[in-house]
Amino acid sequence: MSKNYIVFSDIDETLIRFKSMITFMDYFLYKTPYASRPEAEQKRKEFQAINEANTPTADRAALNKRFYEMFAGISQAELQAAAKTWLQEVMDRGDLFVSSAYSEQKEHKSRGAELVLVSGSFKDILGPICSYVGADLLLCSELEVKDGLYTGTLLQQVIGDGKWEVISRYIAGKGIQLDACYAYGDHVSDICFMEKVGNPVVVGDSPAMLKVARERSWRVLSAH
Repeated sequence: MSKNYIVFSDIDETLIRFKSMITFMDYFLYKTPYASRPEAEQKRKEFQAINEANTPTADRAALNKRFYEMFAGISQAELQAAAKTWLQEVMDRGDLFVSSAYSEQKEHKSRGAELVLVSGSFKDILGPICSYVGADLLLCSELEVKDGLYTGTLLQQVIGDGKWEVISRYIAGKGIQLDACYAYGDHVSDICFMEKVGNPVVVGDSPAMLKVARERSWRVLSAH
């Protein structure tokens, strides 16, 4: 193991203040040159329908798949460029990071920890964020691209138990001492990997997660 220990962290509403996929697509479909194209209107209708279907009892994996199907026909290069512009605008406003989690993770990095970010979002949106924080690895959803265009097909979905699946594949055979590792998350879907490490940290004020934290004596960070 080249680093002292590993920090595994969810991204949306854990390291950053919002859901990256939703916030970025709202930007892409309404505030970029793509917004003026004829096909953008149908994408906006589907985007609105997905948001309305995103209730607490919704099947998150099914919604995630439906969300990525919406990308079919969009240029990867155009979206990547828009993601960089979007991130810069968010950073200029100073409202990107959950300061408590970001500060702790910077401290871990200064101590020689490996920072592994885990997310149901995907690289073309998250890449600039990961570069900025100096993440060593991003484990995330992967989309199929053909001839420079997204097909709408998910090659890898990292949501719910999928987060632990990609982590376990990454650490397999490396002799990682999970008791020495940390994990940060804000949602019950993060428990699958948080409960595997010696130092789980709940971020935010989700009632369900605060209940878990009380029952298991997990540390809690405010998201404010």
